Amino acid sequence: MSSTLVYPEGTLTLGATSVVAVPTVVDPAAASLATEVNGAGSLNLAGYLYPEGWNPSADTPTGSRKARLASKTTSQVFNRTNFAIAALQYIHDPQGADADTGNEARDMLQQSVKVHLLERQGPDAETEAWAVGDRYLDHYVELGPQVETGDRADENAEFYVLQSVIYVNGQGPTVGVVVA
Repeated sequence: MSSTLVYPEGTLTLGATSVVAVPTVVDPAAASLATEVNGAGSLNLAGYLYPEGWNPSADTPTGSRKARLASKTTSQVFNRTNFAIAALQYIHDPQGADADTGNEARDMLQQSVKVHLLERQGPDAETEAWAVGDRYLDHYVELGPQVETGDRADENAEFYVLQSVIYVNGQGPTVGVVVA
């Protein structure tokens, strides 16, 4: 290992996250571009979600083991990791039917539905389509109730849906690579 200090180029986050909702994924580590990512029933949510409405996280607290009789110190250990996603926040037309244009997310993300939210980080979300070889995180979640809301004090605010989600298996996301 070299002792030379290196400053690698970082990847900017602004506009570089794409999230596709996919009803079923056969292999969470290898989603098919043709039949799952771009398949019938999938929906790219990146244009619907607010940044604060997509915020997966994890917390791994630490603890201390009980000291032994001969010990002069205690030892720290990692406790269980808790994976969580902040409530989804996505736009909708409160007067439109679920099937109307602009309400596709509200239509798909119904309460109690289990869905794979595939998150691709890095490529420009507006200009670069998903491709074979893209790395992603598969967040397999169950959807809570849809709460229709909006900030009435903000003159630029839009009505949106606030929706809690939980990981189906509690294990957090699976790393995957898009296959043909």
